[in-house]
Amino acid sequence: MIRMRLAVLRHGSGTRRAVGGVIGLALALLTVLTAALAPPLAVTGLLSALMAAWFVGWVLGPSGAGGGDTSLRPEYFALEPIPPRGIALGLLASSFVGVTVPVTAVASLSLLVLAVRWGVLAALVAVVAIPLQVVFLVLASRVVTALSGAALRTRIGVEVTAIRNAAVLAAGFSAYMLYQAVSQYTDVFALLWNRGVPAPYDTVLLALPSGWGVHAVTAAGRGDVPSALGALAALVLASTGLTACWASLLRQRMTSPTTAPARHGRGVTGRLGSLLPSGPVGAVIGRELRTWGRDPRRALELRTALWTGVLVCALGVLVGLTFMIPLAGLVVVALAALMSLNVYALDGTALWQTLLAPGAARHDVRGRQAAWLLVFVPVAVLLSVGGILFTGQHWAWPWVFAVLPALVGGGAGFSVLFAVLWPAPGPEPHRHGGDPLESGDVVGQFNVLFPVLLLSVVPPVAVTALGFFLDQPGLMWSGVAVGVLEGLLLGWGLGRVAHRRLERRGPELLGTLRWGRDTSARAAETGTDAEREGDPSGTEGARRTPLSRAGRNLDSRSSRAGAVVTALGLTFWLPLYQGSMSLVALASGVAERSWHLPLYVPGPWRLPAAVGMLLLGALMVAVVARLLLRAPEDERGGGNTATVDHPVREDGAATPG
Repeated sequence: MIRMRLAVLRHGSGTRRAVGGVIGLALALLTVLTAALAPPLAVTGLLSALMAAWFVGWVLGPSGAGGGDTSLRPEYFALEPIPPRGIALGLLASSFVGVTVPVTAVASLSLLVLAVRWGVLAALVAVVAIPLQVVFLVLASRVVTALSGAALRTRIGVEVTAIRNAAVLAAGFSAYMLYQAVSQYTDVFALLWNRGVPAPYDTVLLALPSGWGVHAVTAAGRGDVPSALGALAALVLASTGLTACWASLLRQRMTSPTTAPARHGRGVTGRLGSLLPSGPVGAVIGRELRTWGRDPRRALELRTALWTGVLVCALGVLVGLTFMIPLAGLVVVALAALMSLNVYALDGTALWQTLLAPGAARHDVRGRQAAWLLVFVPVAVLLSVGGILFTGQHWAWPWVFAVLPALVGGGAGFSVLFAVLWPAPGPEPHRHGGDPLESGDVVGQFNVLFPVLLLSVVPPVAVTALGFFLDQPGLMWSGVAVGVLEGLLLGWGLGRVAHRRLERRGPELLGTLRWGRDTSARAAETGTDAEREGDPSGTEGARRTPLSRAGRNLDSRSSRAGAVVTALGLTFWLPLYQGSMSLVALASGVAERSWHLPLYVPGPWRLPAAVGMLLLGALMVAVVARLLLRAPEDERGGGNTATVDHPVREDGAATPG
């Protein structure tokens, strides 16, 4: 199993692992430096707090090599003559292969650095505590992941997971508010650094499992050998119990049905279904509404988007900065579009039913768009209107209602277009194993759609901003008309492109969902010349579709190009935000510089610096687009590209070559 895991890592893309590894290593070195440089009175409490943060990261974000990795699933070994305990140990051993565990081991070296300050006995205890702490973190992540997979079959489990995910997203969207709130407590951080975590919180942190290693080292340094040995024994017992628990969960996963019984009852979707129009489109809307409410993956996406908007409002109220609250509805719509871009892959090969019905492609796409609007738009409008009325920030009326219709139309159009042109195939809905949320990898699609959505709202924002700068209220409100018109054009036009593509290339999409993208791409590239000549809108046109080309370039990119795309795709919004907010501050005469860098340069150079930030952001977007949409090497005359003899689906299953 270790060799299998190494093979998966060797043949997969290492860009995200490299970026994540660099970030994780920086955090690990920060933990080690804290253990080395913190004052003696504060080091124990600070280090126990940092180890608790690493524990939370492993438990709540088990998407790395040690937690939520699904390249090796227990179902693959269910029919092998291997006892469940052997499978559990093998999968546990393979969990230590990757980037996450070595980075965590570096962070755990802070225990050894702390022990050096205490003496030889503490150092000996640290040598034993470090591997025990790492093993405990990996096991805790594995058990929590397995329990989450079981809990997500219940409504409460979906709700809790959605709130957890939404809290992370809301913190990202509200980074400025959190920065402003934290910046007011610099004296508190200085006090923590000098005196440590105050009582009784320091005792609580040491009593948590994440603090047992720190407790063992400090106890050995004080000469309290029984207490140190007790902490080490507690780590051993906890790891043993977690191993037994995980083995039991694996046994249940390999022997129990992979699907949960359907939940019956009319509910909101049932009552709304009686109001839907009769006909194919109404039937698709009803089906989609039921799916959004019952399928765990769709239900989680729906609730994550809704809870993110609610938590953005809550964070604004808590920190006393309410300017983001009117924008919560826009956040909901943007997240709804990002989380709906893989709906056809989530439904799996059930697409064949649509393909066999003449004319059903258009009804299916339009029904999905209408259901998306019914699910997300009322909540977004309610949050926007309620946020403005609650905070009294009436300046936001023209801005919000200029951006909202354009974002709604773009979300309804781009989501189905990406789902048809650039699917991320995953396990079939009835074969998702113990985790009902297993699906394809859509990080590449996220990185492309996010800037596209931002660019789609530029026209209404530009018109509204022009009216603001010229002090023309009528021109500002005309941005609302521009946003509505653009939203209608995007929703209708992109939906038309999507259903026409589905009508022409539906069998290829079905093949991608069934066998994986690699197999379908090779089949398209090796099509006969007669087929290519007889179908001018066929294989060659499909290969040269911008989204198809972006997907192919993402799959076959070099490590250097992948690192550039990932880095720029994650940071392009920073200069755009800095430049736009600096221009708004200069136009309105606001003296608060905050974290807007152009406002820190000398007075005459502030405007050029703000414009330069905008140009830098535009250049970053252009570089990403160039790398994603450039012609493949074989289309540029670089010769035939090598093909994979045995392609592998994204869920790890081998496909016929």
